[in-house]
Amino acid sequence: MLFKIAWRNIWRNKMRSIVVIASVATGLFAGMFMMAFFVGMINQEIDSEVETTLSHIQMHNPAFPDDKAANFTIDSGQQIVAHLRKDVNVKAVSARVITTGMISSSSTATGAEIHGVVAADEQAISSIAQDMREGVYFSEGKHNEIVMGEKLAQKLGVKLHSKVVLTFQSRNGDLTAGSFRVAGIFRSRNSGFDETTVFTRFEDLAPLLETGEGIHEIAVMLRSGTTAAAMAGSLKKEYPALLIQTWTELSPEIALVTGVFDQIMYILIGIILLALMFGIINTMLMAVLERQREFGMLMAIGMNKKRVFSMVVLETILLTCAGIPAGILLTIGAVAYLGRHGIDLSSYSQGLMQYGFSNRVFPQLQTSMFLPITVMTAVTAVLSAIYPALKALQFKPATAIHKI
Repeated sequence: MLFKIAWRNIWRNKMRSIVVIASVATGLFAGMFMMAFFVGMINQEIDSEVETTLSHIQMHNPAFPDDKAANFTIDSGQQIVAHLRKDVNVKAVSARVITTGMISSSSTATGAEIHGVVAADEQAISSIAQDMREGVYFSEGKHNEIVMGEKLAQKLGVKLHSKVVLTFQSRNGDLTAGSFRVAGIFRSRNSGFDETTVFTRFEDLAPLLETGEGIHEIAVMLRSGTTAAAMAGSLKKEYPALLIQTWTELSPEIALVTGVFDQIMYILIGIILLALMFGIINTMLMAVLERQREFGMLMAIGMNKKRVFSMVVLETILLTCAGIPAGILLTIGAVAYLGRHGIDLSSYSQGLMQYGFSNRVFPQLQTSMFLPITVMTAVTAVLSAIYPALKALQFKPATAIHKI
């Protein structure tokens, strides 16, 4: 009976009830869409870093990451690469020679990290080939070509087919140099990477470094990124002399952002729901004050205060229960559309791309977020109903009945 009375009461003033339902739906939508937006942004950054610089797993000589000296190669590196290619969990493997040095054009020079790669293998593991803005990712049959980022090309003042000189130390510590022509210019989602990294062919860089078939880095892309930790654990047991790291170990700052993201989002959603709570309190309090005669009459004919309190709370809960599905459907619809078309942040792209973020964000909904946010919204509704319900209990039946 109490449920039936409460349901009829909320539709006695349809406009007020619609306002409360709309407030709940909007608050829920704001919280869930904010989470979907940042989930999409963080996941895009992770994908960008994994596909551009990190891969899922990297293997090195333990001494190599400290100073990237040419003599710190991986023992039996080619055999390890061949073995990894046979693993069913491995999608692609790329063997690289890496050094740091100077890149010089006719107008200026700057420092750069130089990657010597096997073009076909690198295309399977990295997105650089898809990020080309000019030229190609190495021409077939040509030698001494170089691929560089757009920002580095602008800094050096070079264009497609321009000549640049790479200078670095060989395996024996001798200063050596090589002349290369720009085959392609790329632009990834990380402008910092674009400004400091260049690519040449393995067979062109290795002779200059005097490393022969030696490998400095083995990059492994798995069929599923979720298996990276388990795969790295197996590889560490199999190759205990090597430094084997997952993408979370290679870039702990991204792992940290991912780890604290949920906590920050729930705090922000709590703030949104707190603002929503005051809106619901205001609306329900107005409803209670307008119904003084009704509450006075109900208490006069024998309805106890417990049932009056429960009725007001139940009305608020029913309104909230109507708003929650509306908010969820609104969020699903918005994320479904924007997940396909993206949100254009090109006005802020220069600042965002410095940190690896794309200038177009595709929101992503996580099913795990529905239950906690729905519960938080329901708790907010119950808390919002307490003060108006207590106010209704303060009415004196004899006084309330004579209220005009």
